[in-house]
Amino acid sequence: MARQPTGGARATAGASSALSAVPGFIRPVVAILAASAAIALAWCWDQPFFDHDDLALVRQLGTHLMIGYTDETALLPLLERGAVGGVFVTRRNIEGLNAAQITATISRWQALRRARQLPPLVVATDQEGGIVSRMAPPLPQQPPLRQRFADHVDDVAVAEAYGAVQGQGLAVLGIQLNFSPVIDLDWGISNPDDRYSRIGLRALGAQPDEVTRRTRGYCAGLRRFGVDCTLKHLPGLGRVYEDTHAQSARITAPLSALQQTDLKPFRQLMSEGAGMVMLSHATATAIDPDHPASSSPTLIGDLVRGQWRYQGLLITDDLSMSAAREQAGGLEDAAVRSLNIGADWLLIAWDPALYYPVMARLLEAAQQGELSQGRLAASRQRIARWQSRFAAH
Repeated sequence: MARQPTGGARATAGASSALSAVPGFIRPVVAILAASAAIALAWCWDQPFFDHDDLALVRQLGTHLMIGYTDETALLPLLERGAVGGVFVTRRNIEGLNAAQITATISRWQALRRARQLPPLVVATDQEGGIVSRMAPPLPQQPPLRQRFADHVDDVAVAEAYGAVQGQGLAVLGIQLNFSPVIDLDWGISNPDDRYSRIGLRALGAQPDEVTRRTRGYCAGLRRFGVDCTLKHLPGLGRVYEDTHAQSARITAPLSALQQTDLKPFRQLMSEGAGMVMLSHATATAIDPDHPASSSPTLIGDLVRGQWRYQGLLITDDLSMSAAREQAGGLEDAAVRSLNIGADWLLIAWDPALYYPVMARLLEAAQQGELSQGRLAASRQRIARWQSRFAAH
């Protein structure tokens, strides 16, 4: 995840871009209907007649949803009802705020959760350093981590010290999860139209072993202060030319090549429990030609949860991205599929308006028996274990 909208971006921006596939002459009607549905569903959260049984189900499903926000007043009802399990904080949310004010805001959210006897809120951000530094300022702006390795022999120590600076700053703010580091390999691919992914500027290296070693140190630095890292973006975006924020993308390398390169750091670090894992929206055709990684039964269910026996947490990349919205069957069905095959968290960061249709579809799926209760129960156990170690109390 790298996209950072300008301060004037609105929550409906992603929905507006999704209308591009609708014939022009009916777009105004579709836009009005979509906005009305979102407003109506949002309105329901504040009504005294909201059914208790439905609220219990919303809380259960909300455990698996992490959202960004543009307006805190719209976010608070979701937090106090347990309709989300996590919040993504980024540049647009902290403009004009100092560290103490950010800390006070997050502390207020956690107090609200405690007052409602809800689990601690998971608060996440994107603080990689370099071009992706969503909390700087007030946190210090660091150069890309990869630049720090040039003049040092002990790159593990350098990575750990770098991660510790971030971990200390994030912990003070009340943030327990950092969507970093990028462990995609740098294949030297340059796309002049790539505005947001820009993996070559964010990757830790080009060789699997050096990326694995550096990531191990970086995550240790973060975890020293109780902040977890995120290994992203499985199965690796280094070979991808397209920007998945703006369009669908396919990785066409053979599986044998992926196993020796892009997948290698993921598998090794996941076996060590180095951090949670972010699933990209790129489609690895050698693994599953029909679904992006974030909703692939073959990649998540068969490979990661099956062959690799990974018992840590999986979070999708931002579902606001075009590559997620454009997948076959649509975003809402993909959300159901992701949870059914072993994903733990659905991330909706840039366009929080997408939360409402996704939650509506999850509720429908749960009520109709389409969601695997066994999968959800196992996922809640994984989340609870993670919270016992990292979430604020």
